Amino acid sequence: MGAYYMTLDEAQSVMLPGAVLTERFVMLTEGQAETIAAQAQAPVPAYRVKAWQAPNGSWFILDQVQGKDDTITYAATLTRDGILQNVEILECVPDYSTIRMPEWRAQFVGQVAGEKRHIETIAGSTLSSQHITEGVRRILATYALALKQSM
Repeated sequence: MGAYYMTLDEAQSVMLPGAVLTERFVMLTEGQAETIAAQAQAPVPAYRVKAWQAPNGSWFILDQVQGKDDTITYAATLTRDGILQNVEILECVPDYSTIRMPEWRAQFVGQVAGEKRHIETIAGSTLSSQHITEGVRRILATYALALKQSM
């Protein structure tokens, strides 16, 4: 059972303070999902993208990946140009909560779709850190293919 560190509303307030977010959920086609999976080198477990947009064009995206022993719920924010601003862990097993360390999550800041960035794995949380890394690549590829077009 995962520990809750932040609710959806709290994450949205912390990650995009003061922004009034508009729900922009997208349903991927099978073809889009296949393209995203190939570009991100990560599976697309759900075709429904849970995304919200701020008036300035920034995006808040809620996602889940499979950790070693449970599902990890996390969120990422992107600028209107698809540059990753922040990653927050909302729920995960406490034993693997090292993925919540700000210095580890900071490795993602500034990343864009298609960028081949090396993200350090965390000893003792190897699968969780690898799967979050894959999830972030998937979010960036999803932005480039499906969300950017909906602006």
